[in-house]
This record gives sequence, C-alpha cells and structure tokens, in this order.
Amino acid sequence: MLAFFLITNHMGIGILYIIIGLLGGSFGFGLSIIIRLELSLPGFNIISSLNYNSIITFHGLFMIFFMIMPILIGGFGNCLIPLLIGLNDMIFPRLNAASLWFSFYSLILIILSLLIDSGVNSGWTFYVPLSTMNYSSIDLLFFSLHVAGLSSLLGSINFISSILSVHSLSLFYYLSFIELFSWSIFFTSFLLIISLPVLAACITMIISDRHFNSSFFDPLRGGDLLLFQHLFWFFGHPEVYILILPAFGLISNILSKFTQFIIFGRDSMFIALFLIGLLGCIVWGHHMFIVGFDLDTRVYFTTATSIIAIPTGIKLLNWICTLWSNCLFLITPLFFIIGFLLSFSFGGLTGLILSNNIIDIILHDSYFVVGHFHYVLSLGAVYSIFASFYTYYIFISLFSFNEFLGRLSFISFFISSNLLFFPMHSLGILGFPRRVFDYSIIFFRFNWFNSFSIIGILLSLFLFFFSFFLSFYNSFFCYLFDYTFSCSFSRLLFLFTLFFNRQL
Repeated sequence: MLAFFLITNHMGIGILYIIIGLLGGSFGFGLSIIIRLELSLPGFNIISSLNYNSIITFHGLFMIFFMIMPILIGGFGNCLIPLLIGLNDMIFPRLNAASLWFSFYSLILIILSLLIDSGVNSGWTFYVPLSTMNYSSIDLLFFSLHVAGLSSLLGSINFISSILSVHSLSLFYYLSFIELFSWSIFFTSFLLIISLPVLAACITMIISDRHFNSSFFDPLRGGDLLLFQHLFWFFGHPEVYILILPAFGLISNILSKFTQFIIFGRDSMFIALFLIGLLGCIVWGHHMFIVGFDLDTRVYFTTATSIIAIPTGIKLLNWICTLWSNCLFLITPLFFIIGFLLSFSFGGLTGLILSNNIIDIILHDSYFVVGHFHYVLSLGAVYSIFASFYTYYIFISLFSFNEFLGRLSFISFFISSNLLFFPMHSLGILGFPRRVFDYSIIFFRFNWFNSFSIIGILLSLFLFFFSFFLSFYNSFFCYLFDYTFSCSFSRLLFLFTLFFNRQL
C-alpha cells in the first residue's frame, strides 16, 4: 500500500489517471441518466428544479474536468509520452505523482460539493449572479477547481519539460520524427498554461465578491457582469481544444499503427495542430454574440471562428486519405476511428453554422448548441478514448481483448449515441431551450426518443467493460495454468533425472 501511494513510475501514474477518469466519468454518466429520466415525460418530476440544475452543473464538470482530461492527457499522456520520445520516465517523476494526487483530491472535493446543501445550480459555466448565491457548496466547488487546475499546471510543466529534455535532438528531428501525439500533448500543455490562470483568477474574483466585499461583478457597485463572461470564455474556448487535441494525436498514432504507414500529409498535420491551438485562443467571443457586441466585433469573431475550420478540415481529409489508401482490414479500434470521423465531421458542420453571429443569436441557449458540442466532445473525445483503450490495452496490461464483443460495443454505441444526440438539433430549431426542468407536450416525442436511446449506450458500456474483464480473466488463468504446468513438469523431470542417476 505504501508503494501504491508513493508511486512515481509513469506507467503506474498513467493507469491511476485512467482509473480516476473512469470514476469521474461514472459519476457524470450517472447524472446524465437522471437528466434523461427527468426529461423523458412532461410533468414527470422525480427531482426538484434546484436539484435538476445542480445535476446539469456537475454532469458537465465531471465529464470535462474529471473524465476526458484525466484519461486523455494524464492517462494516455503519461503512459505513452516517455515511450514515444525515448525516455525511461517523465523528467520530474515526483511532480508527476503530485499532479496525480491533486487530481484525485479535487475529485473527492467536487463529490462533496455535490452532496452539500442542494449542490451548485449555476450551470457548469457558473455565470454571475448565480454563482454568488449564498451556498457553501459553491466555495467547495471553486476550491476543487483550483486544485484540479494546479494538477493540470504541474502536469503541463512536466510534459513540456520532458518533450524538450532530449537536448541532443535537432529541430529537424523534432519536427520530422516525434509522434503527432507527443506534439498534441505539447500544444495542449501550452494551452493549459495560458488559460488555466485566467479561470483561477476568475473564480478567485467570485470568491472575493462573495466573502471580502469586493465588487468585480456587481453592477450596483461599479462591477461588470460581462467581465466574467470574457474571463470565463477566454478559458472556456481553449478548453474545448484542450479536450480534443490529445484525441487528434491518438487518432493519428492509431491510424499509423494499424495502416503501417506514416500519416498522410504529416507536415500539414503538425501545422494544423499549431494553428488550431493558436486560433482557439482568439475566438472566445463567439460564445457571447447575444450580449450586444458592435458589428465589427461580431464580424471579427465570426471570421476567426470560420477560419478554424480550415486546419480542422485538413486533419479530417488526411485521416480519411490514410484510412482509404493503406487500410487492409478493419478491426475494433479502426471502427471507433471511423465513428470519430463521422461524428466530428457532423459536429464541425454544426459548429460552422453556429459561427455565424446571426444564426447563433437565434439558436443561442437552445438544444441545437447542446447537440453540437456533444457531437464534438461527447462523441469525438469518447470515440478516441474507446479506440485508444482497444489499441493500447495490450501494451499496458499484456492482455488482449475480445474482438467480437468490441465490435458489438461499437455498433451499439454508434447507433444509440446518434439516436440520442441527433434529435437535439431538431429540438433546438423548434425552440426548445437548454436547462429546462419541464416542457410542453409538443416536445414529448423527441425527448422520449432521446431518453430511450440511452439504453443502447448502457449496453455498449456493459459490453466494453465485460470484454476487458473477460480478456483479463482468460489471460490470467491461462497464464496461471501454464506457469503451474511448466513448474510441475520441470519438477517431475528433475525427479526422474535424479532417480535415473541413482540407478546408474
């Protein structure tokens, strides 16, 4: 147990990060089931409105900060980065361990904030004045986010230092031969270092308004409500690319592995990673078209947001070309990559629609926006997590998985997730708002259909975990049987040889 708590090995830390991510994802997915049960029927109020808003808040926070980030960045980043750049371990192993345990403590704190009072009902964006309400759970949530941010900053410093620590390599070697996943983690770490201090300052200003009589966001005393939105979305939009850039890198590495070819247009993929990270920091205002920007500002944010589609489209085309020209057979990870390409392409198209400020003002805070970012994150990032599990599980655990169950899991997840999220766009066009507790009977069919589809996602998750349990069970007992048999056979051979020598 002492060795477990003092672990500094990059592979062990990566596995613990993945376990933390699975635990946080379990909480977030359980909350989403409650949301779909509440919205399955109009007037079917199984929880109060305050608890419903609190569940909405924590569902987003668990999925973003405590599932996708720990698994993609902390988990697969720690497991693969030292192997890809030729190091025995991360350059600062103890700093790596500190980052892991800060992440674990922040998960415990956010679970406690969910249970105290009635939770936090301000939404995962915690806009003021909702986040200045007199609830102690809000302070605990902000403390949890501070600890999680500290964990991410320590991990980012470690990743950047480790990738740049190979001093003997030339710049040409860095650009030409380091894997795209390493570069994606490198750019993601820079985005974290740029954006996380802004989030920390933002929530610290809220704490100061709540407890120390300041007035950063109080308009009655000279504060500015829009200042909070600017600060939050300056973090919030790079956060979207913090979540998806590691997925891009994993998809590129998995395609290179199974096609046995360098990714098509590798140099353009590197440039696209850089441009996506750069442009992601200057388009935060497209979340705020409804606040009354002047015409020039709206044109700027519309144009800058549309330009991001160019490097993203380059990456999609390169992946499709790699898959089309070099893939000889399809196995489970490649099925999930195809699902990623389809889902992310559709999410990108709806993002282009929302980048137009006029359309965004019409669809703002509707279920069209919910469908859009779930296609990009809930499907894009989760498909990459599934594909990475099926690809790298054998390297981490030395056990193989059941191919048939993996394909069944993909089919169930692909069909049910599209049946769940695609109707949300129709709901948004019809005017169904986000974060509603009850609704009119005219929206019943879409919401019931959405809620029913979550059964397929539960089935796919069951098949996913069952396939890995079965592989572990079979591999472990086969290994145990082989080891026992080989030991028994060698002992019998030794006794027979000893007896034969005595006879001679």
